[in-house]
Amino acid sequence: MRLILIILVIPQFLFAQKWVGLNTHAEIDKRKARSIYLDARISNDTSAVKNYLLQKVPNLKHSNVDIQLLDFRESRKAKHYRFAQTLNGRKVFRGTVKINIANDGRILSTFDNTFPISEAVSNDFPDDQAYHDGLMIHYNSPGNGKLHHYNLEEVYFPVGETLEPAIRLEVVEQQDLYYELILNRDVKVIYQNDLLSYAAPQDSTITVWVFNPDPLTSANQTYGAPYSDDSDNDVLELNAERVPVQVVATFDNDTFRLENQYVAIRELSLPNVPPVKSITNEFNFTRAESGFEDVNAFYHITNYRNYIQSLGFNDIVNYQIAVDVHAVNGADNSNFNPGFNPPRLHFGEGGVDDAEDADVIIHEYGHAIMHSAAPGTNTGTERQALDEAVGDYFASSYSRFLSPNRWEDVFTWDGHNEFWNGRSSVSSDIYPDDLAGNLYSDADIWSATLMQIWEDIGREATDAIMIQAAYSFSSNMTMNQAAELFIQADTLLFNGVNFNPIQEHMCNRGLVSCNVGLEEQKTEARTFQIFNTAGFASGTSMARVDAQESVSVRLYNAVGQLLLTDSNGAGVVELSSAGLESGVYLLEVSTEGSKSTVKLVKH
Repeated sequence: MRLILIILVIPQFLFAQKWVGLNTHAEIDKRKARSIYLDARISNDTSAVKNYLLQKVPNLKHSNVDIQLLDFRESRKAKHYRFAQTLNGRKVFRGTVKINIANDGRILSTFDNTFPISEAVSNDFPDDQAYHDGLMIHYNSPGNGKLHHYNLEEVYFPVGETLEPAIRLEVVEQQDLYYELILNRDVKVIYQNDLLSYAAPQDSTITVWVFNPDPLTSANQTYGAPYSDDSDNDVLELNAERVPVQVVATFDNDTFRLENQYVAIRELSLPNVPPVKSITNEFNFTRAESGFEDVNAFYHITNYRNYIQSLGFNDIVNYQIAVDVHAVNGADNSNFNPGFNPPRLHFGEGGVDDAEDADVIIHEYGHAIMHSAAPGTNTGTERQALDEAVGDYFASSYSRFLSPNRWEDVFTWDGHNEFWNGRSSVSSDIYPDDLAGNLYSDADIWSATLMQIWEDIGREATDAIMIQAAYSFSSNMTMNQAAELFIQADTLLFNGVNFNPIQEHMCNRGLVSCNVGLEEQKTEARTFQIFNTAGFASGTSMARVDAQESVSVRLYNAVGQLLLTDSNGAGVVELSSAGLESGVYLLEVSTEGSKSTVKLVKH
């Protein structure tokens, strides 16, 4: 009987996934990760980290509960572990804990997404083979999708206050589809989720003609004839905006191909447009030719990957990403698909061809960067908005570096026209008041803040801080938690020298507390001195506040949380940084004659 039900029901729910982004169990995506502040220094190896978390995370203190390592990443200054919560040897769906540890063993941050365990959890799972048989029948039926591969696993799925046995299907179809389904024992889909993120041989240097970054930016024009798509025809003014640049490609059997260590232009999905190749080292195509999109995407992804490496992040997207610039069956959309190995980028041709606009290319590659730094964490409403925002920020940062024209218009050429409105990285939206619960409309809160910081500290510093922070990202994160990680990353990379402008812009945006001053503030001339801040920074000895009268101190972390208070009528207070995380701290010192806020750093 179960197999008969599967045959009848599976076609219905598998066709339902065509509605991109449909989610039938939104409550789980509204969860917020719990930040756990663990003041400790531990051995930076997997077994020690695992044992520590089993002791410290409340939901893991159960006889049948364990954790297993899902992934490990090493950034410039820290190591990053993500574990799955298991019950009776099976994963709890979205039950994870992420811990970020500095290279010296200090715990930087921990994000807890685990679930409490009820004593009355059923262990009666559906029949895996029956689901497998049903899938084969569905995909082999005339008119149904082409199955590339799928994973099937038994999981515990949260329903109300308990966990129920279920089957998780992770499905990759041949044509641009990657999604997950949760089915209960009644073969009913209780959750479905789109997993796409939107919007060797000898090397040789070739010359390619590209938009850099797009024709409207380089010509300083707005969209409209003759600077319009014109059905992808050759327009004199548009072709004039192409420029020659050099990039490393593959030379094999007397032929140059658009492939190198990190990028390969491929034919992956409809429409069927084979990648261009050449017997000379120059790829000079006009925009009406299919080869133009090939070289445009190939150059910008290669150029951006080399830039990321120059910042010291050598393991980001450390694989050859496959790119199809004539994809998604001609739709006006693009996506990053991590369901394949290696992951893929697909660019659509609807409206303005997406691969003609460097903003679209870098935005989608931004999803690859975030997935590489913190895989499996792009779940939860605000966390997904952050992923979109970081892609928008990377696009704006790249565009602004190339030209000051219209950098704030994300997707300058692809959008802001009759096809769609594009997006902006300039905004007055405030967190959390202006959150709409939409990953696209909420993105500008974060991207606009980062572009303000970019204005003050520059491209390389802001980009590097964002990438370093990304390694620590967790599922179900909020924007204010991301702000804490961003401030922490500045301390790890630059000893907190950019704290003031970062804090100011994030405070004005509502992302961090504004309870304490930013710059050093004084009411009158100081009546105290602070000694041994270097010892405080290294954790080897205590800093000392020395006044000639009664003194009181209040120590805040970078987001305005009060950590300690102390006072001494004799005018001497000592401060230890033992147990404090690496970061920037604000010390408010009050005497009868003055009140000042000064900055301390813990390395």
